[in-house]
Amino acid sequence: MAKRNLSRLALISITLISVLATRCNIINPKEKVPTYVRIDSFSFETPDLYDIRYAWVYYNNNPIGAFDLPATVPVMASGTGEIKVLPGIPINGRGERPVAYPFYKGYSTTLTESPGQIVTLSPTTRYFDSTKFSVISEFEAGITKFSKVSGTTTIISVSDPSLVFQGTGTGAVFLNSATDSTVDSTRSSFKVGLSAAFIEFDYKSSVNAVFGMKGVLGGVVTTDVEAIAGVLPNTKWSKFYLNITSFVNKYQGGDYYLFIKTNVPAGQKDGQLLIDNIKLVTF
Repeated sequence: MAKRNLSRLALISITLISVLATRCNIINPKEKVPTYVRIDSFSFETPDLYDIRYAWVYYNNNPIGAFDLPATVPVMASGTGEIKVLPGIPINGRGERPVAYPFYKGYSTTLTESPGQIVTLSPTTRYFDSTKFSVISEFEAGITKFSKVSGTTTIISVSDPSLVFQGTGTGAVFLNSATDSTVDSTRSSFKVGLSAAFIEFDYKSSVNAVFGMKGVLGGVVTTDVEAIAGVLPNTKWSKFYLNITSFVNKYQGGDYYLFIKTNVPAGQKDGQLLIDNIKLVTF
């Protein structure tokens, strides 16, 4: 009798363990393995300089996140879906603030679920066809389109091939002593609508430079010059994206001037700023 009861208890125990194991599997199902999307960099469809440091990734229009490039992004893909990547820039030169640049097209392709596998993308981008460009200064033919406001020197147009970035001229500020500085402003004002607005330029510099804006509202009220962003010394030609959207929205309907201020960093005896292809970018 005792042996029969023990057998019955053993059978009940086995049954309970089996039921509990089944229920645990239902409550804690096997985790899905993501497909890994590798993005090393964006390439641009034209020879323009660009500075795309981030990728904003979407799967079937659902945001996954913003990632520093290069990146390997885990995507919970299901079957076949669409992967979309938007190119991100450092706004006003600040690497800690990734922004999907509104004027660059995103890249889309089909992604097939491949659990645990790495799928490499090579995204490309270009300006949207609706993007509008207004040249502020290209420094060609010795023309700067800037004038001196204050300081010991001013921005000029140079034609020395060793200094010119593109075309026949490049803007240059030569600071020949530690106490040299300059503040320059565009001679003519420019209009800006209320959509996204950036000023792009290419630069190479061994000194500090600050970029700011001034507005003239209704031809009467003049705002203070408001510093927006600055650049630090950079030994190679690079792209800079100056976001003026907030300034224009703050002072709407005016005429606007761009200001450039330079100075020699502490510990340096001299230096120079080279700048080219300054243009307003809007829709």
